[in-house]
Amino acid sequence: MIPLPTVEAQRIYDKTLACVHCGLCLPACPAYENAPRESLAPRGQVFIARALLEGRLEAGPGLAEDLYECLACRGCETVCPAGVQVGAIVEGVRGILDEERVEPWRTRLLKRVLLGGIVARPRVLRLAMQLLRLVERLGLRRLARPLLGRAAPGLAVRERLLPELPPRDTLPATTPATQRTGGERGAVALFLGCVAPHLRPETARSAVEALSRNGWEVVIPEEQGCCGALHLHAGLPDIARRLARQNLRAFQGEAPVITTAAGCGAALHEYGELLPDEGAAGDLAGRIRDVSSFLVANGFETPTVGPTPGRTRTVYDAPCHLFHAQRVKEEPVEILRRLPGVELVAVRDPERCCGSAGIYNVTRHETSMAVLDRKMAHIAPAAPDLIATGNIGCQLQLAEGARRAGLRAEVAHPVELLAAAYRRADDASGS
Repeated sequence: MIPLPTVEAQRIYDKTLACVHCGLCLPACPAYENAPRESLAPRGQVFIARALLEGRLEAGPGLAEDLYECLACRGCETVCPAGVQVGAIVEGVRGILDEERVEPWRTRLLKRVLLGGIVARPRVLRLAMQLLRLVERLGLRRLARPLLGRAAPGLAVRERLLPELPPRDTLPATTPATQRTGGERGAVALFLGCVAPHLRPETARSAVEALSRNGWEVVIPEEQGCCGALHLHAGLPDIARRLARQNLRAFQGEAPVITTAAGCGAALHEYGELLPDEGAAGDLAGRIRDVSSFLVANGFETPTVGPTPGRTRTVYDAPCHLFHAQRVKEEPVEILRRLPGVELVAVRDPERCCGSAGIYNVTRHETSMAVLDRKMAHIAPAAPDLIATGNIGCQLQLAEGARRAGLRAEVAHPVELLAAAYRRADDASGS
């Protein structure tokens, strides 16, 4: 039995009371669509959480298995007439289950080592990425793939999700808070995140270029760290709180904090709830702005040329934590519409989850790929040259989806396309 009332358990329990089990959430849930069991539906997850907190259900491995099947995509929250915060409920109960130690010890140890010991520590993560680059440069990764496919096929299909790592010198550099670059409209601080700068550094560079081009001073505090989203999803709120306090120290002041990853933006927006007794947490949460939303709200220069020569058939896929959690819906599309040569092609359910969901495509790979294949069944008929999306996890997932669907489409962040258009315009003018 979970001890009630503790402050955290009572807070989660109170959220469950808003659910009236109407069932409007069922069609919005990708986990339920994949396996239509009531325990996987959003209302079923809320019912399980409530029963667990009331002591009517025992905390055990089977219960944890069902709660971790949720992708935490928040699609159910968008359609819920009662405003039930399913994501916060599920993540909160996962944290309680971790305290109860109901998951296998190997799973708990792996989460603590990978997420707590590597991802949460920038220096250790940087070293791990350097080792991976060395492995790639020596050709060992390519040589190991056939062996891995035979010895551990489950691990082999997951390894494929990791892209080739860009050279170290392409990573965005941090600048001291006293050093600012270009612009008369004011200062903004850029949040980098943990793995994004290592796997997709062009996104952060493009954000700096686009913001500077439109008159904003850009600061990248070097003390910043991971947002904690992966840790909340994995039931590690203690680590998420430590990371949140680190970012509170890094992003002091009044400047807007710009994010380029939907998952990071959603987690930062919720710091006030993660640290309810710390006023600075609510202040930082109120200053978080997605880069597309910020540029559209404050006005941006329309490029005179497109990001690529000729016309580019483009599909926009809305990240869950941008569309559902942050309610940023039209702004990325507005940027794409204003890019010359970009032909936006509408597809069915662009806001539906792609199956990435943090590390879900690693921990629940088969379900993740089933969700992805349904997504690609909507995208593939459009035959896009490019898929635009605003989250690093979605970018990697959709790149795998394009490969599985036999598409040659590239995947990029909208701000990357905007910055590329600015660069092409400068090259054309000779500036």
